[in-house]
Amino acid sequence: MRKYMKTFYKTFFITSLLTIVLNLIIIRRFSIALAYVKISVSVLLISIFVALAIRVFKSEKGRGYINAILGFLLIIPALLIIRSTYGTYLFRFTYTIYIIIAVIGLIYGVALLVASKKYKTEVNELNRLLLEKDEDNEEEDE
Repeated sequence: MRKYMKTFYKTFFITSLLTIVLNLIIIRRFSIALAYVKISVSVLLISIFVALAIRVFKSEKGRGYINAILGFLLIIPALLIIRSTYGTYLFRFTYTIYIIIAVIGLIYGVALLVASKKYKTEVNELNRLLLEKDEDNEEEDE
């Protein structure tokens, strides 16, 4: 729980900064002030979902691809919260949110591939070193 809270605090901070910038852009462009309570609650909910997705993605329990799929599924409600918060100011067309989901899915897939390749190379390297050490120990014993 402590690790999740640490991740949540970092996510909340970054999300708050991004939301402030986004609100300034909307106020400047459309001359409309959005409700503070609505934005605050949405930032809180978005941070909860993103922190959960990060914790699931980093989890070493279970299979990696299942963790990646679950993490991606946890990000989707955060995008829908952004859609309901900003509505037509940010998303003029309905398909925009689906394009964003697809882009995040692509980025997530690439990150998963890179992480799995790195993990496999580390495992192979450690296995090679263990075999060398075992061979050296056998030679010393003889």
